[in-house]
Amino acid sequence: MTMTETRFLLALSKTTGAYKWQVKDNKISGVAKNGKTRGQSFDPLTAVCRSTGNGTYCNSSRGRKNAGKKLGVTTVLVKNVEDATQAKSNRGNCQTLRGKMRQVLGV
Repeated sequence: MTMTETRFLLALSKTTGAYKWQVKDNKISGVAKNGKTRGQSFDPLTAVCRSTGNGTYCNSSRGRKNAGKKLGVTTVLVKNVEDATQAKSNRGNCQTLRGKMRQVLGV
């Protein structure tokens, strides 16, 4: 079963207790509050993967791609989440997704 943008946002909204979310240098990141990786920084995609029990991946492009595969996220959505997290564009889908992500995380 593939994870849609809506399902991803719902899963992301459930991570607010396990991570301290912030926008730093225009990038959305969360610091883990619990577990073996406590204190480490995660981006939204790798944080969802970690919180759903699908493994821990680093904040690199490869790490996000592997986390996306584990979650069943399409490569297009992985790219969109990556661009939205890093604020690469202020137009179109990435900006809309960024706004939704900030809204569900409360940052």
